[in-house]
Amino acid sequence: MMTGSCLCGEIVYRLNSDIKTIVFCHCSRCRKQTSSAFNAATAVNKDDLTIIKGEENITIFSSSGVNRHFCAKCGSHLFSSRDNDNETYRLRIGLINEPINAEKRIHIFTGSKANWDTICDGYPEFEEGIPPKS
Repeated sequence: MMTGSCLCGEIVYRLNSDIKTIVFCHCSRCRKQTSSAFNAATAVNKDDLTIIKGEENITIFSSSGVNRHFCAKCGSHLFSSRDNDNETYRLRIGLINEPINAEKRIHIFTGSKANWDTICDGYPEFEEGIPPKS
């Protein structure tokens, strides 16, 4: 079990599953959303995420079938959901309080990464999204 919270502490959640993969997304939408080079997230089953404080402070920005869930007080991006996926959240891992020991890390949409960004950690890179499983 892991816990996480927004910057101001008004929203607190519990994750009842392990983080197996960290995905670093370099697409232009994630760069705009984070104001940084990439977004660091993990896919979690919606049933494994429990808001234990502050659910009334969550606000949603929706665009092109993607719903970004934020703290209405401090603006922290908590997770996103998609209209075409009723089972999964993409949890922003920077808000997790405990150390994360993920088995796998990958970079996606590197074909559109910022020209000033250099990926130098040796993790797998994919020019587009996560490739389908063989």
